[in-house]
Amino acid sequence: RRVHGELLLRCVGLHSEVPVSACTVMWSDGLAVVLLLSAVLRAGCAAGSKGCRFPGAPAHSSVFFSDDVLGPETVATYSCERGFELLGPARRVCGHDGQWTPEGIPFCVLNVAAGKAPMQISSDLGGIPQKAIDGSTSSFFNVDTCTLTRAERVPWWYVNLLEPYMVQLVRLDFGRNLPATVVVRVGNNRPDLGTNPVCNRFTGQLEEGKPLFLPCNPPMPGAFVSVHLEGANLSQLSICEAFVYTDQALPIERCPQFRDQPPGSTATYNGKCYIFYNRQPLSFKDSLAFCRSRGGTLVDESNPALQGFISWELWRRHRSDSNSQYWMGAVRDPQDRNNWKWLGGEDVSVSFWNLPGGNENCARYDGSKGWLWSDTNCNAKLNFICQHQPKACGKPEQPPNSTMVAKNFNVGAVIDYTCDEGHLLVGPASRTCLPTGFYNEFPPVCKRIQCGFPAEIPNGQYQLLNGTVGYLSRVLYSCDEGYELIGRAQLMCDIDERWNGPPPRCEAIECDDPPSIPNGKFTVSNNLTVVGTMVEYSCNSRNYKLIGPNKIICLPSGEYDENPPVCKEEIQTAAAVPASPSKPTRPQTPPTKPRDPPAAPTRPSLPPARPGPQSPHQGPSSKRPGGSVDSSPAESAHVPHTVVASHPQDNEIPDSVNVRSDLSPNVNVAHSVDEERHETGARLNLGAIIALGVFGGFVFLAAVITTIVILIRRKSNPHYLY
Repeated sequence: RRVHGELLLRCVGLHSEVPVSACTVMWSDGLAVVLLLSAVLRAGCAAGSKGCRFPGAPAHSSVFFSDDVLGPETVATYSCERGFELLGPARRVCGHDGQWTPEGIPFCVLNVAAGKAPMQISSDLGGIPQKAIDGSTSSFFNVDTCTLTRAERVPWWYVNLLEPYMVQLVRLDFGRNLPATVVVRVGNNRPDLGTNPVCNRFTGQLEEGKPLFLPCNPPMPGAFVSVHLEGANLSQLSICEAFVYTDQALPIERCPQFRDQPPGSTATYNGKCYIFYNRQPLSFKDSLAFCRSRGGTLVDESNPALQGFISWELWRRHRSDSNSQYWMGAVRDPQDRNNWKWLGGEDVSVSFWNLPGGNENCARYDGSKGWLWSDTNCNAKLNFICQHQPKACGKPEQPPNSTMVAKNFNVGAVIDYTCDEGHLLVGPASRTCLPTGFYNEFPPVCKRIQCGFPAEIPNGQYQLLNGTVGYLSRVLYSCDEGYELIGRAQLMCDIDERWNGPPPRCEAIECDDPPSIPNGKFTVSNNLTVVGTMVEYSCNSRNYKLIGPNKIICLPSGEYDENPPVCKEEIQTAAAVPASPSKPTRPQTPPTKPRDPPAAPTRPSLPPARPGPQSPHQGPSSKRPGGSVDSSPAESAHVPHTVVASHPQDNEIPDSVNVRSDLSPNVNVAHSVDEERHETGARLNLGAIIALGVFGGFVFLAAVITTIVILIRRKSNPHYLY
């Protein structure tokens, strides 16, 4: 079915769906045909059974599964394309742990040493070097099928592959039992010097008829593969058969096949096919027309390596007929008789002429001259070589845990790779089939990235958002109640197999310091005001009453659950205490809205009643005789107070600016007779003492002044008797 433009496939018998892009697809005449359900599809279908992922497949191979779900006990069977040889396990089994056994992936390889040019240090008993690559193997030494050197200090044998290959594996079947060290080298330098890089080394007992496999890891490029026998004593090297394996070679099975071509007439070199026709000689013009009718052409290029390959192929095909002749695709330039051109019009820049030459207009490979070039009459009837380009690159390898998508594997096709979840694509994401029959890039690898479980954090926890700890997996951290997260909450598993940042930390949430209240105090249940801390308030004096909650608690939000209370002064009427001069009490009166105080009636016979405490928003009051001043802070001015009726203080004018507004009564409360008498008596006694003292001072001062005046007048007037 199609969802949001994406075509989905449903697994048979299950309820999981995956996109078609997860499959290996071939296109034929506009019709999409699913050839192989690859990693994502198989993994999706096997998710419910905890099976295996796609096990991987080598190049030029096909893999078949006994169960498309890839559950436990599923068997994967490998086979190679025609012309390739399977090396490694042909069957692998999915285990209950989700792993395939055996571990290794097989190879589909070609033996590129067969029919090539070998050489060795010396020969004994007719054991020439060509016997190591003649295709006839023997379990035991036989002088007819095995090579043999003389006793040498370090005997060697090598094969010239005629072109560089990516050598993956070398197999050697030895013909003698002896302890020794075998060194295999691969490179492009002279192999007899022993300077090429070492592919592999083996030290131990060589057993006759038992093959020795020496892999090159990683694969090594080179046109020469040499075998060196190192030992303490002189020894003879005998090789019954040598195999040089690679999967980067063009098999002849991928070349054009025609019914009338001679058997064994096809060879490949550098991504091209060469078909040698030696049974129907034709003229130059007819030979060219014949090759072009089959999609090819005569050989129309040259370089030393190609010349060496063609010379070798012609030599081994005509060992007994050295006079054979083959057309090549070069003609004399009609504008310049000293110049030659290829059929495509390019000048022949690299040539291998047998000198002196003639004056003919066509060219040939001349067997009588060691397969060098000679000019020839274009009407002569000669053998010819057709050169073809391959039409396809074959099926590329698919790494384990990957998805491969391709329309086909022909020249120009693009192969796209993606990796399964938790794996990193190392290498190219796409490859293109070139006209040489090879892909332009080496295959990628899906590397399994595992970061491990994230670090634990105190007072917190984490959650794996993907349920995995592989590549691009994400983890989300959170803190316990009462703690806040410091740092990045979400991390990702990165390419270096580490989480892309340090884990965060959880710090306790703290509220601000408890607010102070006027005329009050508080106690805290903890040293720090963390979440859950309780602040308990109380007033400093019994004359104040706590209005609001007596306890507030620090919340996880960093705020307190309620506003702090206030300490409000309690206004009471003075109680009559006949024998005690203690402070009068005031009656508790409900607070009323403040208003402008009315003018209090003047009571000259009684001093005013004691005022209440002064508001902090008003100026300080002057001390009065017989009164006291409250130095403790009062509540805010906007909180109304209820006070008793007061009277103008001494030397004050009612309703003047000198009257304290906070002492203005809201209501007139009558005093008891005893209270008024008690306070009046106290105030009269104090005033009388002060008045008498002042009066006595004035009298004394007046007497002194009068006496001084009388004495002065008496002295100045003797007749003044008084």
